[in-house]
Amino acid sequence: MSAPDTVKPENPYARTYADFLAQTREHVLVVLKEAGLYRHFRIQAPGTRMWSWDVTTWPGHLATSGDIADGYMFTREPDMIGFFASAGKREGYYADGAPSIDFRYWAEKLCGGRSREVRQYDPDHFLQLVREHLEESEELGTEAQVFHDQQLALLKTLHELRGLDGDEQSALFEAHWTAQEHLAATGGTYAVLNHERRDAAAAARAALWSTDGIPDEKFDRLTDDHNWMELADIEVPRHSPAERRTEIIEDARWHADSESEAHNWLAEHEDTVGTDTWEWDLRDWDIHFLFTCYCIDLAVRLYREHAAAKTQQSAA
Repeated sequence: MSAPDTVKPENPYARTYADFLAQTREHVLVVLKEAGLYRHFRIQAPGTRMWSWDVTTWPGHLATSGDIADGYMFTREPDMIGFFASAGKREGYYADGAPSIDFRYWAEKLCGGRSREVRQYDPDHFLQLVREHLEESEELGTEAQVFHDQQLALLKTLHELRGLDGDEQSALFEAHWTAQEHLAATGGTYAVLNHERRDAAAAARAALWSTDGIPDEKFDRLTDDHNWMELADIEVPRHSPAERRTEIIEDARWHADSESEAHNWLAEHEDTVGTDTWEWDLRDWDIHFLFTCYCIDLAVRLYREHAAAKTQQSAA
């Protein structure tokens, strides 16, 4: 059963699947041999072997060869066509019409212990994992960005009620950020914080959030429309969570050339991405294996259509 149209997820390999569809739209099945479980057929566009492949089956095995999907052999059940027709797969699962194939499950059926060979380090996968982690982060995530936007909206309204122009508003923010940066530079514990800088930071924050000159009725309306206490209780950073996420991801991109370099970067940024990144699998499915899986899926569908047509002809 396919997922309802309204909830179909995006295919994580949409680009690969789109390339496969573009190159195989005119492909047809050519049956070269069919004797029970011994089969040999070719899938190709008429008149050319480009982007073509062969599928050969014998009891308990299925092998692929050709211009693409070359050099793979699977084993699991006596009839491998029947196995690949349904095992680890849901038709039309993704929004682009691609089937949901359990690539890990299919890879486990590769002969010769090749299941690890078909996963390779992927810098894009590494960056996606970093991105997903940051987006879920309490400090840098998407919810933190929403909170930050609400803070800025409240401060903008507050400053406008005070009659401050753009330059005056910018000056208050700059004074607040500068004071916080000076305070942070003094150390990590209150025991060593410079009292003068702490007082300066408190004064700059109070000036940023000051309600001087705002009539009580307007202030009451402002607090009714906003969660004043929560928004004013958290520091307003100079750089938004979204900006900081982008900066971190760009830094990670500079260290994405190899798997070892990526793991070293993760280890050096535990304060940002967490301490469990040593468990992250930075590999993703090799594009040739993805193509092979899509080739098998198409071959099986075409063959089953061929077999159904033969049955109908026999019945007629």
